[in-house]
Amino acid sequence: MFGLFILLSVASAKVHHFYVGQIYSTAIHALELDDELRTLYEMGIIPTTTASSSLAIDHSGKLLFASSQNDGALAKYDIRSDYSLSNGVKTTIPASCNSTAFSTLHITSSNQAPYSIYGSASTGNCSVVFSTSVLGFKSLRSKEFDGDIRSLAWSPNGRHLHALDSHTSASAATSIFNFNINDDSSLNDLNQTDILANVTNAEQMVTHPTGNLVYVITKDTNELVTIPLQCAGTSVSPSRFKILPASINPSLYTTLSLAISSSKNSLWTLSQSPAQVVVTVFSLDPTTGAVIGAVARAGWTGDGAYSPAHISPAPFVGNDIVAITNSPVGYTAFIGLDQGTTAKGETGDIKVAGDEFLEEGWMLNVKSDAVMAPKLKSFGRIGLAFDSLGEGVWAD
Repeated sequence: MFGLFILLSVASAKVHHFYVGQIYSTAIHALELDDELRTLYEMGIIPTTTASSSLAIDHSGKLLFASSQNDGALAKYDIRSDYSLSNGVKTTIPASCNSTAFSTLHITSSNQAPYSIYGSASTGNCSVVFSTSVLGFKSLRSKEFDGDIRSLAWSPNGRHLHALDSHTSASAATSIFNFNINDDSSLNDLNQTDILANVTNAEQMVTHPTGNLVYVITKDTNELVTIPLQCAGTSVSPSRFKILPASINPSLYTTLSLAISSSKNSLWTLSQSPAQVVVTVFSLDPTTGAVIGAVARAGWTGDGAYSPAHISPAPFVGNDIVAITNSPVGYTAFIGLDQGTTAKGETGDIKVAGDEFLEEGWMLNVKSDAVMAPKLKSFGRIGLAFDSLGEGVWAD
């Protein structure tokens, strides 16, 4: 067994568990959150066989996979009943782009047979998509793409894997590749490519769980972009939404992460400057995924200029909770949506009192007849390390 746990988990429907990796250190942190009592603590620090910039849990919920962008390593651990990890087995992703080190390396799990782990690895100018079987580390690899694949997202039925290519050497345009996934997938046959008109420097994407929309955030313009898929290789005209308010100088901020909550009703974005983090929440139509508008925003002080933060949505319904890792560096925070009261006649953007580490908050686009409106609520924050944390993953 890896690591020594400080406390044991208490079984409760309101208690949830979250793993966080580290980009440069060989350790994974196990956290426990009680979302009813709003209590958070670190169960233990688990020594690992590799650094863990990205994490994924397989379809069974019994195996944790960790990948390292520093050396292309991939490790697999058994998740024990007390949330410790055991039987660490290490391999490397298929040889790619004449390199063993990558600028980004992300992994994700499939919820359809054969339930493999999929990933993307990029040097910034050369990228591949790869997969590994849950048992035995049998690997597949796509061709090398002359571009920067930075993000992966699944279609609602789990049979299409979308890969976001932020640019190629020949064009600054963003593309989304569509891979068919089945028992015979080779990752060498693209189903189609969607080219996003006038979208550059895209950072990350997610798909709506039921609708046919992809959401992309851009680093340079701090925009949320929505795109309908399945356009058979044609240029797609996206819809655009400003993430930051006019009162903020957008040139100081970079939007780096987004996620959709388990309720399907809200989409979260995270923007960073050298001194501050801003989280903005958009309301979604739960059936179609259409963006209705921004409903809440909060900010806090945090050093995040050189170490990107990541949003991980909770898998359970209730409070629309997300975890935010590495904002500021070495910290993990948990935030949810709450309902705040409004004074009669208040409209537009209404500033609300801070909540623990949330120093500033706003209810956005409040209508004159509203008596309540969404606001952001702290569920706790904890310092875990002195260096950069990677992505996190919920165990339950």
